[in-house]
Amino acid sequence: EMDVEGNENVLKEDKNGVRLSVDEVKILADAARGFITTDKAVLTPFDSEMIELEVGHAAYSARLIANPYRTKEEKEQEESPPEPIELHETQIGACTVSLVDLIATGQKVALDGSIVLAPRKTPSKLPAIYVSDGEVLLTDLRTELIAQGLKAEYSAHSGYSQLVVNGRILVKKKSDTGKIDVEGPLCEDFFTVRSIVCNQYVTL
Repeated sequence: EMDVEGNENVLKEDKNGVRLSVDEVKILADAARGFITTDKAVLTPFDSEMIELEVGHAAYSARLIANPYRTKEEKEQEESPPEPIELHETQIGACTVSLVDLIATGQKVALDGSIVLAPRKTPSKLPAIYVSDGEVLLTDLRTELIAQGLKAEYSAHSGYSQLVVNGRILVKKKSDTGKIDVEGPLCEDFFTVRSIVCNQYVTL
């Protein structure tokens, strides 16, 4: 949810030098609509972040099935079985990845002993996450920004590095976490830069 107070028009020069009236709130609203890919809260983990897992194994062989898990009592009470749940997959580099929330059914595949995992009948609300193919480097972002006709100046500092785009948009990356922040006034440059940064990730 996003609340915006005020609705002032500002003057902006187009490429021909003509000054035009621009509604900043409309720019913000249009950009927000274009960016939304999920109605979930977004979790962005970083390198070395400690996360508690709810499994007791480091790694195991598993077989995923599409039919939701139901108890014996649920199967006896239901009039018809639920529809299979499609797994959402996306491509990152050479890998196919997916964010799953599954239940161990207690069954095993006779061929290789893999345990059978089934989706929940009512999926829990897991936060979405951003995943990238390797580390997102500011030097790579700078190349893309310049290709879009923007001026980007790179500098490194103690604890972070940054890009200053068109003299008013700041892209800062923390050295310890790799977290990237985009700061600046609500303008066309800001949303262009933010879009390029977000395009380095896929949302699961």
